[in-house]
Amino acid sequence: MAIKVILAPLYGVPADEAALAAALTAARRFSAHIDVIHVRPDPRTMIPYIGEGMSGVLIEEMIASAEQQAEERAVKVRKAYDRWRKTANLPEDGGAAGNPSCAWVEAVDRPDTAIARRGRLADLIVVCRPDGANAVTTVTEGLEAALLESGRPLLVAPATPRKAIGTHIAIAWNGGAEASRAVAASLPFLPAAETVSIITIGEARAPEVDGDALAAYLVRHGIQAQVRRIESASGLSVGRQLLAAAEADNADLMVMGAYTHSRLRELVFGGVTREVLCAANLPVVMAH
Repeated sequence: MAIKVILAPLYGVPADEAALAAALTAARRFSAHIDVIHVRPDPRTMIPYIGEGMSGVLIEEMIASAEQQAEERAVKVRKAYDRWRKTANLPEDGGAAGNPSCAWVEAVDRPDTAIARRGRLADLIVVCRPDGANAVTTVTEGLEAALLESGRPLLVAPATPRKAIGTHIAIAWNGGAEASRAVAASLPFLPAAETVSIITIGEARAPEVDGDALAAYLVRHGIQAQVRRIESASGLSVGRQLLAAAEADNADLMVMGAYTHSRLRELVFGGVTREVLCAANLPVVMAH
């Protein structure tokens, strides 16, 4: 699948800059269009949750305050978008065919719902990493909705923008359906990579889904990949082992399936997806 339409949600957090940088890198690589979207939450949709036991006057005051905050945030995000577009020298919509372009999209809705719906008409969704000051609820909810409800792959940008994305690619492979979808989503990136490594952890898997089988599949696409088998290390999580292996390979992009267990299980017990999201210092292509 060619990458021609990129969706980049912005939230008014510091990591927006990294998301825009990653979206621009991808757009220049694939001559793609970027829809930059900011969704204002509608405070009135919160009335069923905050209204019980409160007077009408108090509810209206809370709604007015929330609307003001949403307006201020929207103005801040739009200014950041305008600065970025000017610096990137991107035309809005009407650019020449085959050249990168961008457009500003603003909506009033539930951010997670709007991003998931809009993402279904994008080839790639570029999101910031929810971490530290950026780990606000809307960022995390938007990321998970895009990942689980859009049916499209995500490119999760690290906190520090990278000059290059996809020169050295590490594929986290376990033979699962989610990993397979992530590999399919990464096919536009893989042919131009200087090196591609397939990282497997733990015991050997069935021959049809092991690392060698994936390498043979990629050869059919003209992609040479090296398989790295890593034994499970006691006291070190799978997520940490994957990130360490990718770093050892000087990877500037990791590819992995996301939420192979349920979100609830990962929330309660932890999981590879959440660990990589919180700790990755490189861009990650994820698919579910």
